[in-house]
Amino acid sequence: MPLKPFKIFILMCGFCSRFHAVAYPPIQTAQKEVQCGVDVSLRCEVSLLSESSTLQWERDEEQTSNTTLLYNNSAYIILHTIDEHNQGKYYCRLMEDGRVTTVRIHTLNVSSNSYTGNNKINIYRQSSNNSDVSLICKSKKKYDRWKWTWQPRFNSQTDLIAVEKGREVQVKGPIKPGSFSSTTYNSQVFIFHISPVNFNYSGTYRCITNDKNPPYTTTILHTIRVSVEPPDGVLRKRSVILTCEVSEVTDSLTLVWLRMEGNRGVLGKQQIMTEKNKKLQLTVNLSSNETDPLHWQCAVFTEDTLRALAPITISLSSSTETSTVPNQEFNKYAKATVSSCLVLCAGILLGALLYYFYRKRMSVHVDPQESEPVYINISQIRKDRVERSSTLGNREKSPEMYRHVRRHRYEKTNINKRDVTPATSDSVTYATIYFNKSRFQT
Repeated sequence: MPLKPFKIFILMCGFCSRFHAVAYPPIQTAQKEVQCGVDVSLRCEVSLLSESSTLQWERDEEQTSNTTLLYNNSAYIILHTIDEHNQGKYYCRLMEDGRVTTVRIHTLNVSSNSYTGNNKINIYRQSSNNSDVSLICKSKKKYDRWKWTWQPRFNSQTDLIAVEKGREVQVKGPIKPGSFSSTTYNSQVFIFHISPVNFNYSGTYRCITNDKNPPYTTTILHTIRVSVEPPDGVLRKRSVILTCEVSEVTDSLTLVWLRMEGNRGVLGKQQIMTEKNKKLQLTVNLSSNETDPLHWQCAVFTEDTLRALAPITISLSSSTETSTVPNQEFNKYAKATVSSCLVLCAGILLGALLYYFYRKRMSVHVDPQESEPVYINISQIRKDRVERSSTLGNREKSPEMYRHVRRHRYEKTNINKRDVTPATSDSVTYATIYFNKSRFQT
């Protein structure tokens, strides 16, 4: 049966509408009212996302400055510690081949107070120097007394900060308030700001008004810590270990290691965590050929909701040789070696100087030119002595030898005792005299 033109037209319209539905997904709308001071996570998903396309969140035609992640054909955004400034519409837009398509519109309404009663707010923060958290206690009513308390896991409750009408704010606990904490009394708002966030700051925080129970606001802070081994730089031919750890788990959650390509995450490893796990951490071992992507993030999910992101960057050394000593330890060894060499050189130089001065001093007291004995006619010496005593001229002309014989510091004289028999002209007596030859040279 041949198709009529009208039926052909209807079929073509249906095909075009189907094609349009595939190319341009329908707009999804949502509206949510949340309390002041909580974290809000938004998710936008498409059926297929090519590498050339982009999916991102915007607010009032501008990109948001909050955390954004693109993973598994979905775009995530986390709004930390929201207040009335975060209220409004958020648009999830798909950009592909120059076309922009709105996929989702989320309207966020923020209440004017942070009252939770018996309910608890769960927030997640990375433990780092750049991380912070603001605990906001805000009410419509006026209260004369406010205080924030902290109860670490398995420990008793501790007062952190308190204020009373007509008095100054008192800091009581071990956690020092950050720069955005309340410093004066306000009957409707009391804020405790923590910066930076340490890993052991996890626990239950309660805002108590006028010392009444239940608390006005109860917030459970979960901290996340990421690390890399070795910590001081990685050589290109060496594998590394990434570790992501969460402080505590109240409900089931999933830890995921993502290798980042821009804001797009590629799955590295994931694991579901519960209270039964002895170690609340996820490790991934990267071989030497997998360390080129330097940027990684640990993502925390509760079901399909992104709760937190903890980024880490692997720094590579310029050397291509493997080493078993981290850079920091190597620097310590190098400094110690240089110091030892300097001390050794100084010791050698000092020893050489002492030896030089010792040799110089000994050369003054000991003349190395003292040598073999010289024999002298004693009779001739006597004759010369008589002649020197007669006239001054003869004394001046006397041999130089005699003066040196008299100087006991430089010469040693050993004269043998002669016989009692008077000397005659023919008798000659010899004596052994040690003296310096060089002084007799003319």
